[in-house]
Amino acid sequence: MLECSRVTVFVLRLSHRPGELARLCTQLRQVDVEMVGMWGPIIGRASVGFHCIPESPDQFRSFVRDAEMPATEFGAFLINDKSNGGSFVSRLDSIAGAGINIEAIQSLTIDGSLSAVIWVNGADEDRLIQILNKA
Repeated sequence: MLECSRVTVFVLRLSHRPGELARLCTQLRQVDVEMVGMWGPIIGRASVGFHCIPESPDQFRSFVRDAEMPATEFGAFLINDKSNGGSFVSRLDSIAGAGINIEAIQSLTIDGSLSAVIWVNGADEDRLIQILNKA
């Protein structure tokens, strides 16, 4: 079974010193901001930085504004495939067949369940949604 949803990814620039991630997570816990995913830093899309996918983009926006923490935000798609990768692989074939280029992907598989975040050109997002939502 493949599930997909549009998400908002925020990119923060954290200082490169011990404790910065712990400090960020403590601040998020203090204001009760729940996260779907976090990773980084990476080089590439948007900027070098630490990527955050919050459950509530509006709540995260308020957090970074109140903390005076500059953030870049952009859309992406979160895909969960609990069918040992089979559904996702067939969707990748369909995405390629539609001429949609996946600009970036982050994925992880645990106990046969794959989760991935993918980015495509904004002009391709509506077609991507159609492909991902096919049963």
